[in-house]
Amino acid sequence: MNLTENRVYRCFEVDVLRGFAIVLMVIFHFCYDLATFGWASFNTGQDIEWRIFRAIIVSSFLLAVGMSSYLAYHKHLNVSKLANATCKLILVAVFLTISSVFMYPTTWVYFGIIHLIAVALPISVLFVRRPTISVIVGILVILLYSLGWLTMEPIWRWSVSNIGIPKKTVDLASLIPWIGVVLIGIFVMHKHMFSIKLPEHYIFNKLGMLGRHSLTIYLVHQPIMYGMLLAIKSM
Repeated sequence: MNLTENRVYRCFEVDVLRGFAIVLMVIFHFCYDLATFGWASFNTGQDIEWRIFRAIIVSSFLLAVGMSSYLAYHKHLNVSKLANATCKLILVAVFLTISSVFMYPTTWVYFGIIHLIAVALPISVLFVRRPTISVIVGILVILLYSLGWLTMEPIWRWSVSNIGIPKKTVDLASLIPWIGVVLIGIFVMHKHMFSIKLPEHYIFNKLGMLGRHSLTIYLVHQPIMYGMLLAIKSM
C-alpha cells in the first residue's frame, strides 16, 4: 500500500497513519479468525461496531493513498513509476484472488482493498493537480452513495449473473463510495491539513516502520495468523 510513492516523497506522518491502519487491520483479521474457528460469537461482517471499525481501517488506508499520490505526482507525472506501481498492485490483487479461491471457494475475493487501490491509484493521479475538483468530486461520490443515487449494485448484479462472481465475499471494497476517500486525501495533503508533526517516539517510529512495509504485512499476516490458529485447533 506504499507503492504510490518513492523515498523522495515519503512523509513520516502518512507512514504513521498507514501503520496505524495496519495495526487495526491485524486486530480485525485476528478477531475474524477467532469467529471463523468458533472461538468468538461476534460477526465482523454484520455487527455494526465491527462494520464501523472496518470503515475506519479502510478510510485510513485510502486517505493515505490519496495523500501519497499527491506527494508523488503533483509536481511531475512519472508515467513509468505509475505504471510500475499499478502493475505491482494488480499482480498482488490477482495473487490474493487466486489464494482466496482455495481458502474460501464460495466467498472468494474478487475486489478487495488491494484491487481497489490498484484502480484508485491511476484515477487519483488525474486529480493531483486539481485538488479542489478532487475534494468536490470525492464528497459528491460519498454523498450520492449515501442517498442511494450512485451505486455499483447494477454492475455487481450483472457480474454475478454473467461472470460468476460469488454473491458473498470475505472482503469487498467497492469503488463507489471508497474512491471518494482517496480523492479527499489528495485535498487533505494539498492543504496541509495533515500537518501535525509527530515527535520522535518509539511508538510513532514503529508505526512508521509498519507503514513503510504495509503491503508486505498485508500479504503475510493473515496466512500466519490463520495457520497458527488452525494448528492450535488441530492439537
